[in-house]
Amino acid sequence: MLLPPSAISTLLAFAMSSSSSSSPSDQPPVPRIDSTDTVASTRWLSLRTISYTDQEGKARKWDVVTRTTKQSSDKADAVVIIPLLRHHHNDTRKKDSIDTLLVEQYRPPVGQVTVEFPAGLIDEGETPEDAALRELREETGYVGEKCRVVPQVSRQVNMSPGLTDETVHVVVVEVDLDNPYNHGTPKAELDDGEHVTVKRVELNAGLKQVLEEGDSQPIMGIYLFALGLELGSSLL
Repeated sequence: MLLPPSAISTLLAFAMSSSSSSSPSDQPPVPRIDSTDTVASTRWLSLRTISYTDQEGKARKWDVVTRTTKQSSDKADAVVIIPLLRHHHNDTRKKDSIDTLLVEQYRPPVGQVTVEFPAGLIDEGETPEDAALRELREETGYVGEKCRVVPQVSRQVNMSPGLTDETVHVVVVEVDLDNPYNHGTPKAELDDGEHVTVKRVELNAGLKQVLEEGDSQPIMGIYLFALGLELGSSLL
């Protein structure tokens, strides 16, 4: 039996619409970012609203703070430096005497002085290793090792993912106290407006004492580092 022309047209239209429609497997996976809109911006920070689809397929929004200096999403914004100070004595390191450096500075967002590891932004075209060595020298005056003991660089880690997209590399830097540049009390090279107090403390007991008894508020990362050292010593 031949179909009338109208029925043929209807069947062709249905076939074309069925073939052009996307199957569930063709849809972008969830959760996913759909768009990002800038709400406001200053010289250093930008407030953005993210439109995203959650695991249930529901459209949602989230406000996030990002640095205007951010180079790309796959590169960290800054470095946090863990300095290890000791006498190398021709590459023979003393295991029983290791110091580290802490910095204290007034932080307006929390309205008080904090205690932190040295840290700073990574300049454009700069490696995390070079940024760590530069920031260590600028903030504390100490010169870290680059060739004899290569700095250890972590993968990118989040700082506060519910608030900001900032990521950092944690960089462990050896500081040779036999280096003449590190004798006495090295002089920091601070930028205008920076007011930093450098504290040299023994890595284990001294670090814990500063965090527990000091008046400055510890940043979370340094507190977790000290807690990890304490747990490592007591559990192993």
